[in-house]
Amino acid sequence: MSIVHKVKNAVNDPVYRSVGKYVFTNFFAKGVSFLLIPLFTNPKYLTPADNGVLSLFASNMILIAPLITLGMIQSSTADYFKKTKDDFAASFTTNFFIAAIMTMLSMAALYMFKDALWEKFELPVSFIFIIPALSFLVFCSEQLFALVRNRNEVNRYAIMGISKSMIEYGLSVVLVVFFFTGWVGRIWGIAVSLIAVNLLGVWYYWKNGYVQFSFQRNRVWDELKFGLPIVVFQLCVFMLGATNKLFLAIFNVDKYELGIYAIACILGTMVGTVAQSILLYVQPQLYKSISTGTATRDSVKRIFFNYCKMLTVLSLACMAVAVFAYYFLINKIYLPGIKYFFVVAVQAFIWALNYFIFLFLLYHKEKRKILKVALISIVCSVAINIFMVKHFMIWGDALSSLVNTVIFSVLVIFFTKDIIRQTLDKHAGEPVAV
Repeated sequence: MSIVHKVKNAVNDPVYRSVGKYVFTNFFAKGVSFLLIPLFTNPKYLTPADNGVLSLFASNMILIAPLITLGMIQSSTADYFKKTKDDFAASFTTNFFIAAIMTMLSMAALYMFKDALWEKFELPVSFIFIIPALSFLVFCSEQLFALVRNRNEVNRYAIMGISKSMIEYGLSVVLVVFFFTGWVGRIWGIAVSLIAVNLLGVWYYWKNGYVQFSFQRNRVWDELKFGLPIVVFQLCVFMLGATNKLFLAIFNVDKYELGIYAIACILGTMVGTVAQSILLYVQPQLYKSISTGTATRDSVKRIFFNYCKMLTVLSLACMAVAVFAYYFLINKIYLPGIKYFFVVAVQAFIWALNYFIFLFLLYHKEKRKILKVALISIVCSVAINIFMVKHFMIWGDALSSLVNTVIFSVLVIFFTKDIIRQTLDKHAGEPVAV
């Protein structure tokens, strides 16, 4: 079969078309953000101080969000395929109340330490309320997107995702450029887009019967027990990725070299974005096959093989685009960072492969095993990062991320192999919340 025929078959294949829509939706937001960099870095509209405040805002959102979500998005995704519709609707509705309570507790905790936060990080008092509130709205929107994805409504997912990005960046540009509101305008753009999506979500939940007010303490307790390991796991992910820049800062790495490395990391994480997009399609397919008892060794191998095939092809495409950008689009001063780019891209590729296996732990809510994997990974990450960055600086940072990801992969395989074997040996299905 010729390459042209293979391409035509891929375009007409519903699986590839669905994955393509997820990939386009995810890259649309990142693409718009990338195109607006010249505008948002123009001192006429956003000063370095404004961008500093926005960086502080984003960092605190990353830290606060897991404490509010408590892994309930992952829990809801598994419950959708494991529970009846009524049971799922009850737990789904309860999750919003739990998140609301955690939001208020977060506000209270931040308010108690507002003076210390201002002295140490110059955190504006308004952020004490804005960050938890927006984290709650992010949780609500992610619940909506996860539900739409689980229902295999790919077109609806794409329309909502693209519309959200257009509202966010469109309003941000209007406020920042025409009303000179600085960082406030950027945050208002984020807030309004989240409010709009969640208003649509309320209508969607009512229409499809996913709102059921049945408060049970055991349901709340189950979510809290699952939430702790997920929070630690989020910290583990944070350690494998973002925090190693902190180690570079601790050891006073040259800012010029750090800037070159930062661009390499941004381009390398495109592979991670591709993987997330493919998983938006693959995860529901895997969970549905497990819940209905149709998951066998052959069927799971087939799902994994298709996932690997799509991931490999799109990852190579991302690498080709990045290499082209290095040689023809980006200033030549960043070209030395291409060696770091390949390391980061390989790290993201390996992470994507092992996360497919990790899905089995999430589906069965194996709290202790998730906690063990996360804690061991965190300890290894800290030790390896300190040693590697201290002795090899930026190369040490790049290689430590790769080594830590390999260690995480080994841990995931070790703690998951029995669960996978038991799952595939079980043929009795459970009802699906459709």
